Amino acid sequence: MPSAETNTIVTVPEAYTVRLVERPYPCVKPGSVLVKTEIAAVCVDDRMYTDHVHEWFDSPLYGMGHEGVGTVLEAPESRIYRPGDRVLISHGAYCGRCYACQNGLSQAHCASLSGGVRAGSSTTVPEFFVEGLAPVERKNDSQSGWAAFGQYRLADEGICTLLPDDLDFRYAIAAECSIGMAYCAQEFMEVAAGDRVLLVGTGQRQFSLSHVIVGLFRGAQMIVAADDDFHFETVRKIGEARGGTPDLHVVDMRDRSWTDRVFELTDGIGPDKIADFTSREEILNIEIDLVRHDGVLYIQENLRNPDRNLRVDPYVSIAEKNLRITGTIDSRRKDRPGIIRMLRNREVQQMWDVVVTHEFPMSEVEAALKVSATQQCGKILLYPHRN
Repeated sequence: MPSAETNTIVTVPEAYTVRLVERPYPCVKPGSVLVKTEIAAVCVDDRMYTDHVHEWFDSPLYGMGHEGVGTVLEAPESRIYRPGDRVLISHGAYCGRCYACQNGLSQAHCASLSGGVRAGSSTTVPEFFVEGLAPVERKNDSQSGWAAFGQYRLADEGICTLLPDDLDFRYAIAAECSIGMAYCAQEFMEVAAGDRVLLVGTGQRQFSLSHVIVGLFRGAQMIVAADDDFHFETVRKIGEARGGTPDLHVVDMRDRSWTDRVFELTDGIGPDKIADFTSREEILNIEIDLVRHDGVLYIQENLRNPDRNLRVDPYVSIAEKNLRITGTIDSRRKDRPGIIRMLRNREVQQMWDVVVTHEFPMSEVEAALKVSATQQCGKILLYPHRN
């Protein structure tokens, strides 16, 4: 065990203000593990920096970040984990009793996190998060900071997954809010080899870019409707990293005839499945027109669009077309084995290397959040123990 007496964490006390703060070194009890964070990843955390908008899992003074991989330091009385084990840590909690925990769903929906607010709400934060008393810290009598943007992290055993020795942390970090989330989404969509899948818009880029990787891995034909130069060029590079592929096409949404091109690429039938990253009503309705009969419209996210609505004629748009509309913004625990197998694939790793556009030591987290806020980036990785 290291001789550390404190845990350095990232806080954002107000917009455009980042501070590294020393919290007490974590205390750990049976049922939890203490992990040295090797890599953390930036997700929607830049919104805390720019607008001081808190996701439900954030606390501006006691913990930020939810994606992490690391090395187990302590695991009291555990039958699963030992010091030295390499683990993936999901966001959320694990009570082991609620529907989400017992059915291998996302730990983001564990009943112990509800705190009287709707899971996923960014408008209200449970009081225990405001005070820094996350469930895992309350159980362990700890006040360490608990989140991913810290040198050390407490986690319930139930939200950890053992990593194989041959999977580098750099690729394992993709298993949550990027490739992991895209994998879960394409399970919902039932994407199969030969399917023609249209991805529309940017959203949180690590999600939309990761869908390209997952779709190609599953043998689908991917059509990407890109809405800016960065997205267009990055998707092209993903294809090059795979050695080139005839199953990847990029359509420029700035061209008014972009939908005509989609029909051309799908033999006039329309895509089998569409994943939306715009949350724009007019685009969603275009997608409903584009998707083929008996198709699937999957809605991922766009947190930067505050006006998220979908108004459709339920008979003409859904029933008459046998259209299935679905969506999620999480990765599920039961998908972990498949996600990890995919991340061990060399082609997937080469494509992921394109999606990782920036890497910073945690001491430069403010620079990382500034880059993330520009949206001219892919995935950003943070290294808490690098200078």
